[in-house]
Amino acid sequence: MSAHAASRRAAALAAGQWIPPAPAGRAFARTLAIGDPQSSIDKVFAILERAGALGADGMLRADVALVSIGDHFDWAGDLAEVQSHGLRFLRWLAEHPPDQAMILAGNHDLSRVTELWRVTDAQFTAARLLAEQIAAGGDAELEARFLREHADLPTPEVARRDYSAFTEPQRALVQALLLHGRLALACTGRTLDGRALLLTHAGVTRRELAILGAEGERGARAVAGRLARALATAVDEVRPRWAAGAPARLRLEPLHIAGSGGREGGGLLYHRPSIRPDATAAPRRFDPRALPLGLLQACGHAGHRKCRGDLGDWVAPSALAVERGGLRTLRTDGERVVYEMGIQPVAPDQAGLYMINAEMNSVPAADYPLLELASIEAATAPP
Repeated sequence: MSAHAASRRAAALAAGQWIPPAPAGRAFARTLAIGDPQSSIDKVFAILERAGALGADGMLRADVALVSIGDHFDWAGDLAEVQSHGLRFLRWLAEHPPDQAMILAGNHDLSRVTELWRVTDAQFTAARLLAEQIAAGGDAELEARFLREHADLPTPEVARRDYSAFTEPQRALVQALLLHGRLALACTGRTLDGRALLLTHAGVTRRELAILGAEGERGARAVAGRLARALATAVDEVRPRWAAGAPARLRLEPLHIAGSGGREGGGLLYHRPSIRPDATAAPRRFDPRALPLGLLQACGHAGHRKCRGDLGDWVAPSALAVERGGLRTLRTDGERVVYEMGIQPVAPDQAGLYMINAEMNSVPAADYPLLELASIEAATAPP
């Protein structure tokens, strides 16, 4: 089966040096977007095989393009498996031509270079074990010790749960992908009915447009270009040290704010829609009415289970009837907000967010949907 071939191919690739492939330079008959691939690599490839996306050689079919919406690391499962499988899948994606497989960065991906930028495997293991002691009933003294000894990490809970599968090889791969422009904050696409679509890990609100100096911008390609410029500038600042093998923290503030010293991060790759938004400089929840009117987007990050609880009276009956999984549509006219199951029509003057994190690790592979698109295009930073 092609899924088994893909799993073997991914394991072999992860053991070798990554050499950036050249663009394919061709059109693709099918284009798919996959939600947060935070699950075993066997399940990820079973989903892609079911969609007819894998070839007999264990790679994407030559006529299929794919965009991964971000978050390739960290999920509940056997620690050794989780540590290796995320690395293998990300490495497998990167082996494809850049115009065939586009890789978006999620908060778990960039955490390797924004929060875990100088942490060794031994240091992180110590932090995780101490965090487990705290979770099991540790006192204030243990918490103070954690903050003192592991100041780069946001909180004990982040070390115990959110980033528990961190390894130094993951960070090295993220750095390589960033240095070669293979890990992006955004790309653009076309829906099956031809509408322009902005794809990011967690969505863009008016906050991010203001930070980018693009308050009135509603073009998907232009917004993606601004995000590409912000990331390229940040990578260029650390490029000399990374190229020399020295540690350096990637800084994207105030767009994306890393957590540290007892405070979790917030902003672009962390936030999710909620009826109770954060009024902070590092928001982890945003009011859906802050989505830019006239801009159609797709994102991952927030699964249905959290959205169902976070969006209150905005949750439509179709969404209330579902416990987990599924593609969903969040749309607003600036006053009224509706959150419903499925990919629903969004009027040109509304803000729309297609949410494609279908909670891969919690639903059967046969029930995990992919978003079909007409095309995808890499973001190009403006001069």
